Amino acid sequence: MITLHYAPGACSIAAHIVLEEIGQPFEARPISLRKGQQRDPGYLAINPRGKVPALVTAEGVLTENVAILTYLAEIAPEKGLLPREGFARAQALSWLGFLTSEMHGSYGPLFAPQKFIDGEEAQAALKEKARARLAGNLADVDARLAGRDWALGDFSVVDAYLYPFFHWAKAYMGFDMTAYPNYSAHHARMQARPAVQRVLEREAAAQAQLEAA
Repeated sequence: MITLHYAPGACSIAAHIVLEEIGQPFEARPISLRKGQQRDPGYLAINPRGKVPALVTAEGVLTENVAILTYLAEIAPEKGLLPREGFARAQALSWLGFLTSEMHGSYGPLFAPQKFIDGEEAQAALKEKARARLAGNLADVDARLAGRDWALGDFSVVDAYLYPFFHWAKAYMGFDMTAYPNYSAHHARMQARPAVQRVLEREAAAQAQLEAA
């Protein structure tokens, strides 16, 4: 059985959603990033980088969202969660590359500026630039979603990966997401999917247990 190691609310929710969408049996094992459980020896034995997600399969361990999402789509080809070939496949990979590097990268200086530069004044300036970068990336996504329900036309792993970045911008960074109507509509469609609802329930319960421990 596949095992997903994840942190509630982290980018690992994309893989969590896709696992629910493909309908294959899996075990979900949460860790608390706030408590530093990603640095515990037991977890480092699974992923020496100390990050989530990590997917344990019969063939070995996969890390990094792009690899995991691609793998999950390919073990359930009947679900059509990733184009099989040609330009459509390249478009999907372009989206995934943008999300893992540019979009996800926008958040690093906002969540933890001290990892990039010393000094409160310098960190404040860095966060201001990072916020502008994020706003541009949100606008980019909004424009690319215009006139379509899903990023590639049909629901795909790209949509699952788009999900956490909307939430982070609204809940943690205080962005007015009404400025991005297409992305907002996409997020609402995601929220309505039964697989997403199951994941949100599971992650909320896991978060409560982690905080109580």
